[in-house]
Amino acid sequence: MVDFTWMGWMVAVYVCEVLGNGAVVWPGRPMGVTCGVAPRLASVCSQSITTRSSFLGLMFRFAFEDQNGFHFLSNQEASFCGYTVLISGVGEVVFRASFLGCHVHSKRGTDYHLHLWFVNLQSDGKVAAYPLQLHCSLQGQWSTREIVCEENYMEVSIQQSLLSGTSKTEKKGDDEADITVMFSTEDRPPEQARVLSLTEAAALGYHISQRGSHLVFRCPYSSPLSQSVKRGVDLEIVRATILYRLRSNFLAVDTTVACAQNEATADGPDLLWTVPYVLSPLVHGQFRDRGMRMGVNGWTLSEPENAERGFKVGLQEGRVEIRIPFGAHGGHLKSGVLRGQYSQSMSVDLFFTRQWEDERWPLTQHRSFRLLKTPFIPQVPVFTSKAVSSKGLFSFTVGSFAADVSLQKVTVDGGGDLLTWTWSHQTQHDTDLSVSRLSHSNGSHSYQLRFPLSHTKIIPEFVGGGYKVYSLSFSFTLIISPSGEVFYHQVTIEHSIEYAAPSSPKLEGKCTDSSLLVLLHHGAQAELQWELFLAGRKLDWDLVEMGGFLLKAEDDYMSVEIPSYSPGMHFEELTLQGLVSGVEVSVVDSVSLKVEDTLVHKCTFPARELFVCLPEGRMVAVVDTTHTIPPTHPNRTTLLDHSCVPMETDSARALFSFSLDSCGTTVTTEGSFLVYENQISYRQEFLPVDDPLIHRDSPYRLTLQCRYPANDTRTFAIRHPLNSSVNLTAMSAKRRHREAANTSVCLKP
Repeated sequence: MVDFTWMGWMVAVYVCEVLGNGAVVWPGRPMGVTCGVAPRLASVCSQSITTRSSFLGLMFRFAFEDQNGFHFLSNQEASFCGYTVLISGVGEVVFRASFLGCHVHSKRGTDYHLHLWFVNLQSDGKVAAYPLQLHCSLQGQWSTREIVCEENYMEVSIQQSLLSGTSKTEKKGDDEADITVMFSTEDRPPEQARVLSLTEAAALGYHISQRGSHLVFRCPYSSPLSQSVKRGVDLEIVRATILYRLRSNFLAVDTTVACAQNEATADGPDLLWTVPYVLSPLVHGQFRDRGMRMGVNGWTLSEPENAERGFKVGLQEGRVEIRIPFGAHGGHLKSGVLRGQYSQSMSVDLFFTRQWEDERWPLTQHRSFRLLKTPFIPQVPVFTSKAVSSKGLFSFTVGSFAADVSLQKVTVDGGGDLLTWTWSHQTQHDTDLSVSRLSHSNGSHSYQLRFPLSHTKIIPEFVGGGYKVYSLSFSFTLIISPSGEVFYHQVTIEHSIEYAAPSSPKLEGKCTDSSLLVLLHHGAQAELQWELFLAGRKLDWDLVEMGGFLLKAEDDYMSVEIPSYSPGMHFEELTLQGLVSGVEVSVVDSVSLKVEDTLVHKCTFPARELFVCLPEGRMVAVVDTTHTIPPTHPNRTTLLDHSCVPMETDSARALFSFSLDSCGTTVTTEGSFLVYENQISYRQEFLPVDDPLIHRDSPYRLTLQCRYPANDTRTFAIRHPLNSSVNLTAMSAKRRHREAANTSVCLKP
């Protein structure tokens, strides 16, 4: 009796590296595999080793060298000779060969050898050929009847001691003359059976040979004389009888073969594959089960290993059910998008073997090799939120996803501006939203996200009773490799936490991308008993309209959103990094006029270009000088007084800060306004110096103007220009224009 391990090879393709000193190394090579002097490939018996997909070129093939010369293995020859070549679920190449294959040589019926070539067409057009020397020793003994259901062929071998003495004849032609094959079907009488010679059978794809004491019958699926039946599951049957003339007698050998052809299905959380418990075309008389075992990727698994992975083999209404949980170790998950929803398909390279006895055959061993795949099944990623940690971080996980899925973008809408994370702009010190990948033992993974609930873009709703609720909407963008398919997943949750309601009004400041937000927490009071002051001025509708404020009133708090360039903002500092503005806020009891709370809140707003007229009589400008062709160097710009150079520059911008009575600033009168004007320019260098005729620089001039009331110079104005139609009033800086190559260019933020 042969051991349950499959009698064949699963071939690995690895590349050896030749060092400068002539030594050969093989990083990570499996035990028992060696390299020659030149790069080569090798294999081991009964071990799942396959070709890495990154090694494969544009095309690969296997080839043999026999008495007819060197030739490539075709699909037809593979099924005829007992070879299987397939791409596994992880994109690796697997080669399997029967011990009774065409080019397999045996010594004493226990040691088997196969020599072949792996030919790889590389992306650079070169062809690389690697020799494979395969050697395996048989463990145990052959069963009386061995049946193999491979991916591309069916095979049955019969061991008969009567045939061993006739394995060789004096004349090779006598074999074909002495052996014929008879094909029959269940629905036709015996007299309608079809008898073919070996040559005729081979022409139809049927391989019949005698290898030592084994009579071998092999054929591809869907052969001309096969029969497909449905007996609970799809079966393909070839009823063949080898008629062997031995001296003056005829020996009839039943070589009927039957294989299950049904595909795997998804049944709840499992991949399900079923086969008949009793393969009636192969059983004669009383059936006595001798056991069954299974494995994956060429490895037979023990009962404890099956239990650990969740694999199950059971009987159900005359059928054997094989169940493999989705995501179990040994299977492979592939992702897809089905009607816009994330879906998964599971594949497994299954090995299933069983043994039985009946009245005709002392022992039959039946083995099936199937690369099973389920259809794509929609999956809903699980979103799990965790309690807020002691550090005030909100943590949650989403998953699980197959290994071919990667997260590209996350947005969180918490009531303020969107909190965003993208794969291309992630940083190691991201304090806004951090994302980490959690790997699982079955190869899948989830994503864990963390962010502080105190973030300025996360605004809770105070519902009273000492609780506040965070309404959070998450949007995930994910991509599947290598197809590049994109899918989206959205989740909205509410998270409530208890907080200590303030006994007196409290002020809180937050920053958004374009505004400063002031929150007044007054508790669940029926009427407001306080008044709000901004920069010493009571908040009323006149101030709201003048500053462009946005007010929002809730049950226990109110918010005031102040635009970054509102006249109500207090200018602190302007650098190339941005504008620092702030506001001083106080809340006063409307009856006692007691100041209950004060707040000085500052925010930094990024500014590409900006112009400020300060009340103390200064101009501050950040300008981008790279709009000209060729670009103007910012560090070579000056004001009208060429000794006034930028206070700060980078590769594209310059910062000027100067008083109204310096740097060549001129003043004129327009009605009741004083107009102060200066100009940023770029001095062109002419060549030659003695008699300048040409220059290599673009002309650059930018006029700056500030308008102040003649009787008051305390005006504060900031302009971040967006278009050329801005109406400049007494409270704003005058519109700027740039002259570059005689073309007017509007400044952009």
